[in-house]
Amino acid sequence: MDADRPAWLFDPSATRTLVLTRRPPGGRAVDDVVSDLVWTEVVRLLRWATAGSTGPAHLRTGALWRLAAEGAALLRRMPVLCAETGQPWSVLPPTPPAPGTPPARQVEVVAGRLARLLAASGPAPVTLPALAAEVDALGEAAVQAIAASSFATGSAFM
Repeated sequence: MDADRPAWLFDPSATRTLVLTRRPPGGRAVDDVVSDLVWTEVVRLLRWATAGSTGPAHLRTGALWRLAAEGAALLRRMPVLCAETGQPWSVLPPTPPAPGTPPARQVEVVAGRLARLLAASGPAPVTLPALAAEVDALGEAAVQAIAASSFATGSAFM
């Protein structure tokens, strides 16, 4: 993960400012509400990704489960949120991981991409389908990291 992420990620004032700057310019009230909701959820996902990557070892698997579940919950809401904002819903495939990237590292890579989207300045808004692809990739990486961790420790889920 980016070394500077924890410096702002757990600061409510800083993250709120970033969420508000992601509002589409000249948007309607519904656009602002949906933008705030989605980017606030992205902040939560980034916090879970940080906990799953850098938290105490005995808590990482639980944090990764929560990351996957929270990401799935956001993805289930995306078609309705797209309809509310007039964006066409399409399922974009997530960016595949680089060959040979360990699953735990992939969580960090995707979280870094999401953090850069959140912190990006400029007038180009991120479409909800494009954001959904990154959320999907983060959830997939979390599940892969859980599976890799369970294989490494020899534990099985029954």
